[in-house]
Amino acid sequence: MDLVIKDIANLLMTSENEILQLIKKDEIPYQLLNDKYFFNKQKIIEWALNKNIPLNLTKHKKFSEFHIESLVKILDKDSFYYNCKLDEKNYIEQMIFKLNLDKSIDKEIIISLLKSRESLMSTSIGNGISLPHPRVPIVIGKNKPLINIFFPEHQLHLNSLDGKPVHTIILLISQTIKQHLSLIAHISFLLSKETFRFALENRLDYKEIIDIIKRIELTRNN
Repeated sequence: MDLVIKDIANLLMTSENEILQLIKKDEIPYQLLNDKYFFNKQKIIEWALNKNIPLNLTKHKKFSEFHIESLVKILDKDSFYYNCKLDEKNYIEQMIFKLNLDKSIDKEIIISLLKSRESLMSTSIGNGISLPHPRVPIVIGKNKPLINIFFPEHQLHLNSLDGKPVHTIILLISQTIKQHLSLIAHISFLLSKETFRFALENRLDYKEIIDIIKRIELTRNN
């Protein structure tokens, strides 16, 4: 029982009064000890997953949703990880612990949400590409969605739809469902272009990849 009402209100981006209402209706898992309400973090995460409720992993109560117009505005040098030592069993943990996130962020929650999504169906979409993402949107202190591109040292067998090994993992973490759908649409458009797929498979320098994205996006807007 490691969370109290204040923690839950922040995690679910709602008010403490709303949490009390959920308790009164017995609609949220909790335990009453010495007249105080306590919550098990894992049970709350599972409850939120079942209800598709976004999770806030920061201490901020509010955030401004970033509207995706171009992936170029989201990507930079730190978005790319080359020659990563990843393996099929632990690649999710290995990726998340490479991310430069605020120390207050509980990376174990992110890992749990990613694994929960993979348990439903592999996010390895074929042609050597995997698009792992959490089952629900999460806020992790960034003012925009997170896109990180990992190039494993060795190709990984991740139950891809076409049975091919994965040479590129594009990790997506969105703040809202609407943002996630927009992000997927942008990525899908890029992956439909041979130049982008070539850039990933051949692990071009991040500057070249971003430049290719910029040129492809210009054709979409014209």
